[in-house]
Amino acid sequence: MKSKFTLLAIVLLALFTTSAFATGTKEGAPAAAQPPRTINVLLWDDPYPKALMAMLPEFTAATNITVNIEMLQPPQVLTKTAIAVTAASTDYDVVGIDEGNVPVFASLLQPFDSWPAGKVYPKTDPKSITPKMYSIGTWNGVQLGVPINGNLYVWMTRKDLIENPAYQTQFKAKYGYKLAVPKTFKELLEMGTFFHENGIASGFGPFNGGPAGVLSEAVFMWESHGTKFIDYTGGTFKVVLDETKAIEGMEFYKKLMAISPKGAETMAHVERQAAFAADPKGVFSMFIWPAQIAAYEDPAKSLVAGKIAYSAPPAGPRGQAAVTGAWAIAIPKASKNQDAAAEFIYWWSSKSVADKLVQANTIPARTETLMNPAYTASKPWLPALAESMKVAASRPRFKEIGQVQDVVKKYWVQGITGAIPTKDAVQAIIKETNDILKKAGY
Repeated sequence: MKSKFTLLAIVLLALFTTSAFATGTKEGAPAAAQPPRTINVLLWDDPYPKALMAMLPEFTAATNITVNIEMLQPPQVLTKTAIAVTAASTDYDVVGIDEGNVPVFASLLQPFDSWPAGKVYPKTDPKSITPKMYSIGTWNGVQLGVPINGNLYVWMTRKDLIENPAYQTQFKAKYGYKLAVPKTFKELLEMGTFFHENGIASGFGPFNGGPAGVLSEAVFMWESHGTKFIDYTGGTFKVVLDETKAIEGMEFYKKLMAISPKGAETMAHVERQAAFAADPKGVFSMFIWPAQIAAYEDPAKSLVAGKIAYSAPPAGPRGQAAVTGAWAIAIPKASKNQDAAAEFIYWWSSKSVADKLVQANTIPARTETLMNPAYTASKPWLPALAESMKVAASRPRFKEIGQVQDVVKKYWVQGITGAIPTKDAVQAIIKETNDILKKAGY
């Protein structure tokens, strides 16, 4: 009888263990049972991967996998990947790919569906990321990488301004509705105009710095007015910009420029931060990239720390868009350590690591972490980021995008500053972008 009970206990234990592994609720074999392995990883240099590096001992202890991370500035990551990753060989087992460069390296990356199952950590669940963010790692219908950071537009509004009783009374008397976080472009313009005309604050903080950032603003306006810029259709890239809607978007931005601080035509991130956070008058409302939030909320650097309301960007007349600038983590086909590489990515994209990264003041792409009440009380921008992810919009993605964004910056700035008519600016963007695509063979 004793032997029968012993046998039953062994069978039940085996069934429980198998079930736990299948659902991903338990880790696999302990590190001591795993062979020692080493993987090389290429990432971009900013606080997010730096925070991850501090957690690597945890991963190595669980898997017996040593991770060598090399971090470079984003343009250097592109150059290094182009040299070090080929169809036949690779110096790296995991690479961070800026979303705009996913098409460039698509043929060299292992499709996500073919990644090995984890021995210790369960495979990344696509549902842990909003569909529009998840598409960042996709090209031509194939998922190639896991979007890993929540880098996209989030909106900032001066809470101290919209909660001021006198301003609330004056605004409602003129416009007939409550002063609040702007939910539409119409509200953004009217509220911004109110603060600007009354000498209280500048109404808007534009971005007219680097070409990539100017393209982001153009895409933000165009998508919000119901038109895409460039699309991949029929197996090639085509300019699909609706001229009328594009002009409308540029004209609206021109109105925002009229209520912006002095020097708005050349404002980049440093100037925007100074205007919003260091100028005693400040700026009413504008977008921000998540990595910059810490500086705006630092009382030692900012006059408006604790006085900012965060939200998804306001909606335009035909759409709502939060422009993305995220990275996907991928495995080169030529890697000889794909099991270990996949294990590393599954660990990195797990909820437990996302929770730790949030506490380190970085932004993962995992939605449930951004909505966790344990963090949102002290980090009120997190739910706003999760809302922005629902309306994420990517910039065009192909090899010649650098040339295109130079064209967009040239004519966009001329159009919104009145140097040339907005119609001429849009037509020039369409013509010269088509010339670039034709020359590239699309």
